[in-house]
Amino acid sequence: MKKEMRMLVKATKCLTLLCLLFILAGCAGSSANIMHIINDVAYHPELPEERRHLRVGVVPGPYGEMFMDAIEPTLAARGYTVELVLFNDFIQPNHSLAQGETELNIFQHNRFLNSFKFEHNLELSPIAEVPTVSMGIFSAIYAELEDINEGAVVAIPNDATNLARALRVLQSSGLISLNPLTDAAHAIVEDIVRNPRGLAFNLIEASQLVSELGRSDLAVITGGFAYAGGLDIAGALYNEFLVDGYMIVVTVRTEDLARNFVSDILDVIHSGNFKDVIIADDSPFNGFQRPRYFFQ
Repeated sequence: MKKEMRMLVKATKCLTLLCLLFILAGCAGSSANIMHIINDVAYHPELPEERRHLRVGVVPGPYGEMFMDAIEPTLAARGYTVELVLFNDFIQPNHSLAQGETELNIFQHNRFLNSFKFEHNLELSPIAEVPTVSMGIFSAIYAELEDINEGAVVAIPNDATNLARALRVLQSSGLISLNPLTDAAHAIVEDIVRNPRGLAFNLIEASQLVSELGRSDLAVITGGFAYAGGLDIAGALYNEFLVDGYMIVVTVRTEDLARNFVSDILDVIHSGNFKDVIIADDSPFNGFQRPRYFFQ
């Protein structure tokens, strides 16, 4: 009888994890979805060789600093060591993670992750959102949107997810209008139906957009690269309000979801210490948009 009960408990744990993986694989990326899925699962790590040295993939921007300032100290107190692995584009970090060269990364929003992992057939999963600096419209020439001249050249990201996002930011700012019949999550330049200033568009790799400011009149730049490039986020001509799916997420291999380091990172992110670092008056992350769990 006891043997049968142990087999039943083990089968229940396996079923719980399989359900989690299935849900995460199809998750579009809302804060509520990610956090409820992770928080509702009881972790029962049974895998050998639990990792105590964590290699964290990052790109230029604030999120490596955020990890080291707000997460690493508590992990260190639990016996972990952390090594940041810097990448200079949005392509390498996910491949490196999938190949086991890092244990997690923190650089991308969930919509980008979903698009990338399905395109490249990678088994990766988000575990939590973190405070995020939004995309903005920047210029070295203009001080206000109203100042923009006819025919100004706008540099925008060339990857599909951030291209669509940049076009939505331009639409929210009033500079363009997109075809209302277009799926806004997959918008392209050809979907613009109203462009009163006759703006021209130059598609550039996201990591190069800060340097492109010297060659283009405007640039729509993701928050991480704007921060890393020393731009004044508050000095943008326009900043987006982040909707579900566009907060930066901590990402791990799907096969590692039940490991101790994942549950430990989640504990830290939901702790008072993490929130205190973020909201401190002298914190560089104070002005970032905060996930919903900050207000619960």
